[in-house]
This record gives sequence, structure tokens and C-alpha cells, in this order.
Amino acid sequence: MTTETTPITETVHEEEGGEHIQLAAEPAFNIGDFTVTNTMVATCVTTVLVLIFALAVRFRAGVVPSRLQVVFELVFEEFYTRLEEAVGDKRARKIVPLIVTLFMFVLVANQFILLPLVGSVVTEHGHFMRTPTTDYSLTVALALITMFAAHFIAFTASPVGHLLTYFRVGGIIDIIRGKKPLSQLFEAFVDLFLGLLEILGDFVKVISLGTRLFGNIIAGEVVIVVISGLMFATQFIVPMPFILLASFAGLIQAFVFALLSTIFISNNLVHATHNH
Repeated sequence: MTTETTPITETVHEEEGGEHIQLAAEPAFNIGDFTVTNTMVATCVTTVLVLIFALAVRFRAGVVPSRLQVVFELVFEEFYTRLEEAVGDKRARKIVPLIVTLFMFVLVANQFILLPLVGSVVTEHGHFMRTPTTDYSLTVALALITMFAAHFIAFTASPVGHLLTYFRVGGIIDIIRGKKPLSQLFEAFVDLFLGLLEILGDFVKVISLGTRLFGNIIAGEVVIVVISGLMFATQFIVPMPFILLASFAGLIQAFVFALLSTIFISNNLVHATHNH
């Protein structure tokens, strides 16, 4: 293992055609037959940092709040208020820890480029650590966790109501029972089709949520790589404004990801309870 001075998370290989930016995660080391990539290492570090922050807030919490506690309470209150307006106080208290955890994890992951030695430690395969959210598989996994939580929470709140959100057979059943006229059969089948279309919509939401986060973070870091690689003089001071801009974009994207997760979960819960 050697060290470099380049503070960029993506691997840049000098080739005849110019610089090549490695988008796929690179191997860091092997545990038996299992290959641990640099984004996996960074994800573990991110998890540890979030846990340290949570424990620090927990044990330093008091009547007179510290700055760390104030920041956490502001974040907590923001998402709690939005959930409370949609699903009520009781359910909001159960859901908001998940939303805040997602926000904190994505926020720390997006700011990974600012940590010391992230881009300087390399192995024979490339950088030992890399910004976790520049790995598309991680962002899609986070989106899948969000959608699974949305369905699980809605189903546990109202199993029948949640299923009726996607399998809208109520109109057809009412026609069979004679509660509605046969002339509304076409409308009933359209409603059934729209419900099944919601299933496809959920897959689209996963791809959209994961791709939005991945695209914004990888774009910022690619700009930094390109600017830093122009010449020796642009490796130090010139990239600083772009690093700060990427850091701010990381904060915004963490908030957007958590906010969209809040909307998906609350919408599923509202529809499930409404159909019950």
C-alpha cells in the first residue's frame, strides 16, 4: 500500500486517449473468495461515523442543548413535522427515526470526499476508499430500502387497504353484487388497470430515486477530477470552489432523498388507510 497526494475519489488512469474515470467500484482487498470493494469500505466507515454522531448526541443531550443537539433536533423536527401533517403524531413518531437515519447516512456518504486521506490511500487495484454514493448499486439499494419500508409500514397499518391500492377490484365486485350498474364495467376495468400500473410506478420510483442521487454526486466528483487533471497548477487551489459546490450539492441531495422517502412512505400509508 502506498500513498498519493491526489484528493480525488475516482481512479484516473493515464492512457493514450487521455484520462479515464473509473465509474465501477474497485477491489480493495479479498476475504477468501469474497471481494471487498472500495465503496464497501467507505460505506462501513460512513456507518461508523453516523453511529458515533448518534451516540454523541444521545449522551450529550441535556436541558441546555449543545450545538450538536440543536442541529440534530432541527433535522428531526423538519421531517417529523412533515410526517405528522400526513399520517398523524402516533405514526410519525415511529417512522421519523428511519427518515432521519437515511438522511444522516446519505449526508455523511455524500461528504466523504472531504475526509482526510480518502483519496490518498491506494492499493494495486486503485483507491482504497471512495465516496459511497458514487456506486450506483448502493444508491439503488437505499432506494429499495425506502420502498420496502413504505410497503411494509402501509401493509402493517392496513393489509387489505394496501392491497386494494394496487388490485382495485372493488368496482368489479360491486357490479357483480349489483351495487353498481353494468354500464360502469369499463370504468371498473380502467381503475383495475391503473392500480396495476402503480406496481410499475414503484419500480420506476426506485430507479428514479437511486439514479438522482448517484447522478448528482458522480457528476460533481467527475468535474473535480477533470479540473484537477488539467495541469499541475490546477490540482490544489483551483478545485476548491468545485469541492465546496459538490459538498453543498451533497447536502441538498441528502435532504431531497430523505424528503422523497418521507413522501413515498406517507403516501402509501395514507392510501392504505383510505382504502380500508
